[in-house]
Parts: sequence; C-alpha cells; structure tokens
Amino acid sequence: MASRFSDNGFLMMMGACVFFAIFDGLTKHLANSCTPGQIAVVRFAFGAVVMFPTLFREKLWQSSRDFSLLVLRGVLGAGKFYVTLLAFKMGTLSVTMVLFFTNPLWSLFLSAYFLDEPLTWRRVAGVATAILGIGVLINPLGEGVTVSHFLGIAAGVMGGGNNVLTRHLRGRHSARVIYEFQCLVGVICTLPTVVGHLDVPGVSSGLLLLVAAVFGLLGQVTMNHGFRYIAASEGGMLLMFEAILTSALGIVLFREPLTLHFVVGSTMILGSGIYLGWRQDKNVVGIDGDSLSVSE
Repeated sequence: MASRFSDNGFLMMMGACVFFAIFDGLTKHLANSCTPGQIAVVRFAFGAVVMFPTLFREKLWQSSRDFSLLVLRGVLGAGKFYVTLLAFKMGTLSVTMVLFFTNPLWSLFLSAYFLDEPLTWRRVAGVATAILGIGVLINPLGEGVTVSHFLGIAAGVMGGGNNVLTRHLRGRHSARVIYEFQCLVGVICTLPTVVGHLDVPGVSSGLLLLVAAVFGLLGQVTMNHGFRYIAASEGGMLLMFEAILTSALGIVLFREPLTLHFVVGSTMILGSGIYLGWRQDKNVVGIDGDSLSVSE
C-alpha cells in the first residue's frame, strides 16, 4: 500500500494527540472530585448530542446484524473508558496510559482469531517484546502489582476488541455512526452508576467536565479529519504520541515518578505498538474516505 503520509495528516494527528492528552489530564484531575460515572455520562452524553443527526443521514445501521455489532462495539468502548477512569482514580496517569496502549497487541491476537489475519514471526516478536515491556513497567518484584495495573491492561484488551470490530464495521459504516453508537451505548451503560445516588458536582468541577468533553470531541474530530490525508496504519502509529504526552503530563503536573522501569517498559511497549502498527495494514478507510482511531 502506497503511503499517503502528508504534512496535513501529520499536523492533524499531532493536534489530535494534544487534544486527547489534555482530555486525559483533565479526566485524571476530575477523578479526585467526581465519580467515574459522572465523568463517563457527561462525556458520552455530549458526544451523543453532537453526533445524533448522523443517524438520520446514514441508515445502514438499521440492519439487524450491523446494529448488534455496533451495540457490542459501544459496550466495549464504554467499558474501556469506565475501566480507564477507575485506573486513573486508583493509580497513576502515566502508567495507566502506557498499559492502555497495549491495545495493538490484543488487536493482533483477536484479529488472528476472528478476522483470520496471519500471525507472522515479526508480529509474534513484537508481541513478545510488548509483554516483556509490561513486566518491566509493572515491576512485580519491586513495587508490586496493583489493581490499577490490571485495570489498565483490561482497558487495553477492550481497546483491542474495539479495533477489531471497527475494522469490520468500517466497510459499511462511517466513523461518525460508529462513534455515535459508542456514545449512545455509553450513556445507557453508565447512567445506572449515577441514578439513585446522584451527586451534583460543584460549579468548577461541572465546568471542567464540560471542558474535558469538548477536548475529547475535538480530539475525535481532528483525528478523523487527519485520516483523510494519511494512511490508517501510519495514523495509528502517530497516535501513540498521545501516550507520551499524557505520561509527561502525569510526571510534570501530578508529580508521578519517572523511574528506569517506567522508561524501559514504556519504550518496549510503545515501540512494539509502533512496529506492529507499521507492519500491519490497518487501513479501514471506508466509502466516505473517513476513518476511526485505534484509540477511540
């Protein structure tokens, strides 16, 4: 596949990474004053309202099989986000985001099983390096394994499932429809966590929730627009920069430790993800020329 790498695509992807990193940082900050349910409901409700007209313009989703797959992807997306919020609340922003970006590893396994994509020795080597990197990052013989580590990995696994379903669904549906379903299903799945014991956040926390939702949507829109100028495999590789930016925010703003284990483990995990993204054709560009992030 010929590369479509361009200045426009590069700048769009870097802009999306900045928006997503700000969203991640605000979410980590809000995790101390808001419940995961409050954050999730606001984020999904905001996206659902903005993207809702898409369901009237594009109606292929009404097929029973497609509808069930779109709902399943929405459940995985909601679960991934909620679990990530729990990991933010219990652990560090930097480690959680690096563990979340193991999703290319899990995508590879799931794609081999469900989409019959071959497992070459290069891919196996990349996966083995990432798994070893997880061990180095977590450092079980040093600081020990925590619940937040398992939550970060669980978010990565669900993100991998998202990637596989996205590649399958993008043959018939636009990124806008897929994202709208994620938001609608996300509201339905997370609303029960706040109903019955609703704590209205303060004015400052409420405003930050809205600001975080705006940055999350800006990241999504900028990323999808960027995929119009760049191959999906290259875009997925560039989106790894989000983990680096978010980790830097965690270290600088939240005073999270910068250890040798973190540097080496992160390099192995993110390096493997970049390699797997470069080697594997993840081009899921649909009939409208749009695409969807491996991270959303």
